[in-house]
Amino acid sequence: MHRPCRPLMTRRPAHDGLMAACLVVAALLGCGCEDPPPGLDLSDDPTRYIEQIEYRRGVLQRDLIGRETTYAQKRLELYGLADEGWELLPERDRPSRRLSVEDTDRLQEGSLDDIDVSDLRPVMPETVPDDGEEWIALGREVVARYPLRSDPMYTVLASMPGALERAGFLTRPDGTWVGLAVFQDEDGSTRIGPTCAQCHCSPTEYGQPSPVVANKGMDLGAANLLVLGYDPDERPEGIEGRPAEVHYDLGPGRADVLADGVFNPLAFPDLGGLADMPYLQQNANWIHGGLATLAIRCETLFTTSNLDRTRIPRALSWAAASFYRSWNAPTPLDANPGPDAAEGEAVFEDAGCAECHTPPTYTSDRLVSLEEVGTDPAAGTSPARGTGYYRIPSLRGVGRTAPYLHHGAVRTLEEMLSPEREEPGHEFGMDLSEEERSQLIAFLRSI
Repeated sequence: MHRPCRPLMTRRPAHDGLMAACLVVAALLGCGCEDPPPGLDLSDDPTRYIEQIEYRRGVLQRDLIGRETTYAQKRLELYGLADEGWELLPERDRPSRRLSVEDTDRLQEGSLDDIDVSDLRPVMPETVPDDGEEWIALGREVVARYPLRSDPMYTVLASMPGALERAGFLTRPDGTWVGLAVFQDEDGSTRIGPTCAQCHCSPTEYGQPSPVVANKGMDLGAANLLVLGYDPDERPEGIEGRPAEVHYDLGPGRADVLADGVFNPLAFPDLGGLADMPYLQQNANWIHGGLATLAIRCETLFTTSNLDRTRIPRALSWAAASFYRSWNAPTPLDANPGPDAAEGEAVFEDAGCAECHTPPTYTSDRLVSLEEVGTDPAAGTSPARGTGYYRIPSLRGVGRTAPYLHHGAVRTLEEMLSPEREEPGHEFGMDLSEEERSQLIAFLRSI
């Protein structure tokens, strides 16, 4: 029997309504800390974000949810504080460029010393952008070549013939690797490191790699196994309990980012249409209050990814957020739907799907409790980020965005709606007749 999602708030008509509704959720889940100072203007503004610490702290206070999580506690303890915490970290923009196939060919025959690094340059331009298009263009560079960290794993992987391809790394038409940068570290040495594009960008109908759909073929488990000397395609006997076990269990399109000592992977999020999403992260750890919210979320991610040693120039964080929010949702898989899709739209409404996945964005500012959705609760109860709820993903372009659920455990729409599905949870639509399921799937592929 269909069980509609329990609404925690009404559908917002506009941004102000969204913020008011989301603040109700913040009260239910526990807002980040004390309210921001009254009268402080927290509307999106790159200058205030870059220059004013009270502005950054105010946005954090307004939009961070789930004060009991270690994720929130760390940010409340270290971010947006004068003369302490992350404010004291050195700002770094290490000279870099995209790693090329020619670079990896040289590396496989020699060492990092054989790579030409004469053309490395900082990401930050001489002047700060002064309009939205310039911010987006700079953000593209940040996502493509600002290194998250120096990690010897990537040098080892790049030196192994065929390893990058096996791990799911993509190449651009210009012969560079998507999501890998060669850069000069603080000590002057040449390094290879990952960028945001490694997991969050893939080729689409838009041409060059974009974050509309994540790189679902990126297999972080396989990458680690190759570096450890294992064959990702042949799981050895007796692997249980060994460090390599979780890498075999991970699979493509997922990452275990919670750092809570429990294996609870999350699917790489698709960022097309991000500007319309009411919450950030699957556990809804942030109210998506605007560009400043996303910039702070990006900034703190860069800091923690580099083990709290440096911080990204804030203009680059604002640029990355501008880039991510600029993309439309994925286009429908079926651009010429037949009559089944029209019938499927009626099934979608009759089955109550629109109560959570509300047109035209096919998401909503509601949250669904772990008990109600019934999926694996490990990520939702994690002390790292768990809020006890999951956000509702948008269904726009859903035919292109498999695998499904917060942890990417369901591979196809057919499996998602099948009453024989073994993966627990999200039983909505599983009680439909075979004809209704076929019609509903046709509709989902058309939106």
